[in-house]
Amino acid sequence: AVLAHELGHLKCDHGVWLTFANILMLGAYWFTGLGGFIAQSLEENLFCWFAAELTCDRAALLVAQDPKVVISVLMKLAGGYPSMADQLNVDAFLEQARSYDIASSSPVGWYIKNAQTRQLSHPLPVLRDREIDEWSKSQDYTSLLRRAIQMN
Repeated sequence: AVLAHELGHLKCDHGVWLTFANILMLGAYWFTGLGGFIAQSLEENLFCWFAAELTCDRAALLVAQDPKVVISVLMKLAGGYPSMADQLNVDAFLEQARSYDIASSSPVGWYIKNAQTRQLSHPLPVLRDREIDEWSKSQDYTSLLRRAIQMN
């Protein structure tokens, strides 16, 4: 699943676009006034590179074809030790995501969530897991799998 995720970055040319955005950001800093504003805006958008990570999580799911496999990998990356692999509970982790969504649905909760996540390069693992779980149940995912089977 990890390899499929990283290959998703390659397939989607994320490295090219990230490099391009970094070059634009550095170039914008050379210009005073408006350039600094543009550079800061680009920098903030680079930290919100969440969509790319979610896309590559979906690539991992397309390869693994089991959301629990992808979710357990993300749980391990979040801090679960390999020796604890048999103790990881995917359903409990997904319940944490639902609780996090409820807690961040109020204006104060939204502000706290934004403050926690705005400088992160990756979405929180618990939210990535929720996205994988939801997408695994979607018509889009089912349709892609069906098309792949028909091609073989």
